[in-house]
Amino acid sequence: MDAKQYRNIPVDQQCELLSAIGDIAEGDDGKASLHLHVVLGLSDGSTKGGHLLEAIVRPTMEVTVVETPVHLRRKKRPDLGIALISLA
Repeated sequence: MDAKQYRNIPVDQQCELLSAIGDIAEGDDGKASLHLHVVLGLSDGSTKGGHLLEAIVRPTMEVTVVETPVHLRRKKRPDLGIALISLA
């Protein structure tokens, strides 16, 4: 089975971060793994959304991080081709 890929939706203009929600979990390699869904406001009033794959922030971005009561770990699921949060 081929690995799943998130769709790359390029945004080549300065925009406003309207919404961001996701998690930071420990990956199988022991490193932090960020999974973030965003909605961006464009200069014409339209929006684009999806998984955040990369970004350059300028001039600023405000982020609030809330700690979960349990340690999040993301484990690869070869049967699905993606990594999912595992609380075990």
